[in-house]
Amino acid sequence: MLNSFLGVYLGAGDWWATLDAAPVRPLQPGYGMRWMRAFLFGIWSLLAASVAAAQTPPKEPPPLWDVQFGASFIGTSGNSDTSSTGADFALHRRWPVWQIEATATAVKSSSGGADTADRYLAGFRSQRKLTDRIGLSSGIKAEHDPLAGMDARSIVDVGLSWALVHSPSWTLDGLTAVAWNHEQPKLGPVLNDPAGVFQLQSRVPLGASSDTTQRFTYYPDFSRTSAYRSEAEIAAQAAMNKRLALKVGYLLRYANAPVPGFKKTDNTVTASIVVRWKADTAAPAP
Repeated sequence: MLNSFLGVYLGAGDWWATLDAAPVRPLQPGYGMRWMRAFLFGIWSLLAASVAAAQTPPKEPPPLWDVQFGASFIGTSGNSDTSSTGADFALHRRWPVWQIEATATAVKSSSGGADTADRYLAGFRSQRKLTDRIGLSSGIKAEHDPLAGMDARSIVDVGLSWALVHSPSWTLDGLTAVAWNHEQPKLGPVLNDPAGVFQLQSRVPLGASSDTTQRFTYYPDFSRTSAYRSEAEIAAQAAMNKRLALKVGYLLRYANAPVPGFKKTDNTVTASIVVRWKADTAAPAP
């Protein structure tokens, strides 16, 4: 499954890319493809090494709570004057039938004193288990991305979560929800539209100290049907010790009807050091 998933990306065309939100520049023909293949080969090598070390990852119950912070920085001076900063946050809290999660990411990049990336994302979701397969889910996601033409966007949703596959070697969860989308673009009027959220999220554990996750989210707009959006993300994380981990990821964001004057597609590649904490006790069984 991992090889076929990476194959989708390896077969893609030239990309616009950022290294941890480094300044975004158009790539020369063929260069972006070679760069992306090298990056994904690095992820594949990391995962293959983990698989070789642990072909049968142990089944470990999730902790009562866990939280992690990731950070990275790149800076140059002299012949070039650039800086790039990235940060991310994730939290989970589990009860017998309830669960909450919160996430946030920040990307800030500049070159020669001019901003080349300035994106902030935050999300919160609560879920209540109804059966072993189905749950009630509600969430909110907010973003600020002025260099993509969006001063503020928020989407509030309520719907059903689906435990499609839960095995020691693979988990696959789905989400179907109705939503309300609020947008404040840099150009044009404020927009409020009924929308939807359809998501698939997969996790493959690669031993007790590493895993890979994949996510695809589709946001249809029920008022302006051409204004749909989508996101695809792949990440791999490997522990260096009990507290620290290395994380690499790739995020593709697509808007079919962007703010006039802005592009439809944004790509971001990140690499960061992660600090983790988790409860010593396992989450209570339902």
